Amino acid sequence: EVVEGETPPRVCGRVFPPLLSHGQLSTSFLNAPYADNHVAMVFVYTDKMESVSDKDRKKNFKILSKYVRSHLMRLSPPGYECQEDNGSWMLAFDRIQNGIKFGLDLKENVEEKAVLCGDGLDKSKLFRVGIHWGPFLSMGPHTVSGHADYFGPIVNRAARIAAQCEPGQVCVGVPMGDGDEPPDPGPSVEVDVIGVKQLKGISIEMVIFACRKSEKEKEES
Repeated sequence: EVVEGETPPRVCGRVFPPLLSHGQLSTSFLNAPYADNHVAMVFVYTDKMESVSDKDRKKNFKILSKYVRSHLMRLSPPGYECQEDNGSWMLAFDRIQNGIKFGLDLKENVEEKAVLCGDGLDKSKLFRVGIHWGPFLSMGPHTVSGHADYFGPIVNRAARIAAQCEPGQVCVGVPMGDGDEPPDPGPSVEVDVIGVKQLKGISIEMVIFACRKSEKEKEES
């Protein structure tokens, strides 16, 4: 019984584990994009930073995590963090333009403003960002985090696109011969064709584009 003016009695126990809420972007599975069963899947791989100590590397991953999550929230609607593992992120966006903008803005902001631990780091080449737009087969809550987890070829394709990037690149992959028009990156982005590649574990060839901000966008930002 709670009596006004007196310290309430302590709760003697609980029947559920504490929520793993540290660094959590969203409390709701329903925040994840899912319209028309299409999504822009983005994988971000961070450089291994072999030139710095393990202690500094861990500090840097925490610093970069804050940049990733703050840039997700700058978009409208915000980007969605599905998973994170030691400097690698699986992210989802409602449109490919937002995925590309996220990657380019993140790269630029970290290069200009991030203060990292250790020497010999090239901040312009910390990230490899791979982006793929397409349908997903299903989605459901992750068994540990509760965040949305996507299933289907789109996930493996986006991961392989990121893996083939050169350090510092933001790349989009488009399947060859699927009959769909390539997605429009938007007027603020210019693209360069890297080539047609057969990525590991992907049965269909992919056209890989490298993205960069247009000169007009650079001047305005």
